[in-house]
Amino acid sequence: MRIDVPFAHQSAESAIQQSSREKLVNMYAEIEVSGRGVQKLLRRQRAGTVNAYARTGEKRAIEELNGIHYVVVDDTAYTWDGTTLTSIGTLNTNRGRCNIIINDNGYVMISDGTDGYHWNGSTFSSITAPTNIGTLAFMSGYGIYNVPGEDQFYVTAVNDFTSISALDFATAESYSDPIIRVFTDHNELWLFGEYSTEIWQLSGGVDFPFAAYTNAQMERGCMAAWSVAADDNTIFWLADDGVVYKADGYRPQRVSTKPMERAIGKLSDAAKAAAEGYFYTSEGNKFYTLRFPGELTIQFNVSTGFWNHCKTYGRDDWRIWGSLGERQSYFLSDAGIVTLSNDVNTDEGGAIVRSAAAPPGYIGGKRIRANEYRLDAEVGRAGLGVDPQVMLRVARDGETFGNERWRSLGPTGAYNRRAVWRNLGVGRNFALELSVSGDFNFAIVGADGNIVEASS
Repeated sequence: MRIDVPFAHQSAESAIQQSSREKLVNMYAEIEVSGRGVQKLLRRQRAGTVNAYARTGEKRAIEELNGIHYVVVDDTAYTWDGTTLTSIGTLNTNRGRCNIIINDNGYVMISDGTDGYHWNGSTFSSITAPTNIGTLAFMSGYGIYNVPGEDQFYVTAVNDFTSISALDFATAESYSDPIIRVFTDHNELWLFGEYSTEIWQLSGGVDFPFAAYTNAQMERGCMAAWSVAADDNTIFWLADDGVVYKADGYRPQRVSTKPMERAIGKLSDAAKAAAEGYFYTSEGNKFYTLRFPGELTIQFNVSTGFWNHCKTYGRDDWRIWGSLGERQSYFLSDAGIVTLSNDVNTDEGGAIVRSAAAPPGYIGGKRIRANEYRLDAEVGRAGLGVDPQVMLRVARDGETFGNERWRSLGPTGAYNRRAVWRNLGVGRNFALELSVSGDFNFAIVGADGNIVEASS
């Protein structure tokens, strides 16, 4: 009996492994709608990366305005115009995440978590401030920063990041927790605390230009300052309870799933606190990417609501740094400045292992014989001289995967080729895992198999 075989649509590993090992690594699910309104679920590979400029060192920040990116690597701030990386100044520190804001005049303010710096297009200088400078935000000409470890925030003079009065501060007073991130979106100032969040607005007050919204507080804080990112007309962040939320008005709406929350819960406290969130768009899919340095990278596809994993070959996380704002054309990697591209199948020339583990096949505890398994994937489009190989592993008990079995997806022009595996054995809880690492595009359309009930 030939039947359609369910395939992974997101990373959804169960707490009980024999229940489900479903997982997408460096792949994501996309809903394709035909002209007749028929929907089909495709699994596609994530974008690869292309090195635009080689520069080693600790990558600390990247932001863009009007085609110019501002970058911090080690203790040096740079401008990047897509061709030339130009040093503009030196910071007092060479480690740790930095924050960059840019005003309408193109003036730049940088924070390293303690000190502030200013670039006016010709001169780089330190900023004299009444307190240490934490995270940064920009709104209506004002630079805004929180005081590390406190519930206070300051504002600069309008269009002058270097002018900060000791009197130009306010306090987030709804709760007593410190502010760990200031962030602006839709002309609102969001003050993310450890256990609560307040929303303020530009009031134009004589004594202080911002005022708290009445009844616009959330009893939900932020676990990782750099996890906050905005796109799709809202804000996403990793909250103090280990759950990923997006803002639904002034209400936190959970978007993470139990499998993602379990994965986050297993990480070290240091990795959770250092989590970095950023957005990018790939062929119409918007991804909120959440990277826990050295340990995990997961993505939420806003268009489908599905989650997937990303990895750099040989690592547990995807070594890509993104903007802490809302836009960018370039990203940072270990090797330098990169772009994302759907036309390459590598990360800066290195392999990308793309894998997909299907949910288990289970028929009421009956023994199943898998006579044949056929993969419907994009074929016939590998480059000249490339023999695209796909690997299958089978777990007949839903947990223990067996030997690798390789099949070819066919050379260029072999559009009728199908990858077929036969005699996969007998079990009660079949789980399948596919994987490729070659330099060719890998897309899964579906799978079917000749599967029958086995004699007892």
